[in-house]
Amino acid sequence: MTGLAKEYGEALYELARDEELRPQLEEELSQLRGIFREQPDFVRLLCSRAIERDARLKVVQDTFAGQVHPYVLNFMKLLVQKEHFDAFEMCCQWFHQRYNDDYGIVEAHATSAAALSESEQAALKARLEEISGRKVDLIVAVDPSLIGGVRVEMDGKRYDNTIQNRLGRLRQSLVQRL
Repeated sequence: MTGLAKEYGEALYELARDEELRPQLEEELSQLRGIFREQPDFVRLLCSRAIERDARLKVVQDTFAGQVHPYVLNFMKLLVQKEHFDAFEMCCQWFHQRYNDDYGIVEAHATSAAALSESEQAALKARLEEISGRKVDLIVAVDPSLIGGVRVEMDGKRYDNTIQNRLGRLRQSLVQRL
């Protein structure tokens, strides 16, 4: 993460904390990140120096005024003004990291061979909260190459209960015995 992203993301976070707006701004920034991932051309437009800065500022104003909190709107306009809109994603990541730290939330990335049902996700989340002692933000993905089971990455640790991993351990065990 760049120093610029930390500086700008931290400034927005401190403002949100001081104004007691952290949950609202966290939600809005999360939604914007999703929108911008789906619309990379829009981000390129806001970063393009081929388009006059005032025109890009007007695009931000016209698109987001009344849709997001004025602090978020002004934050996006500041990034355009300073020619740093390309750092928006990393600024949001910093904000998100600070938010999770302050609220005792840990992200857990779970990957399974097939989609987990809501009840399976709830059970996995409850178990991970038990393990971590914190609230878990569960992010799920599907990877059919795992054959079966679940792999979780949380707090820099990997919990791997996939068939792929079990077969690998079995293979190692058999090789060692020969």
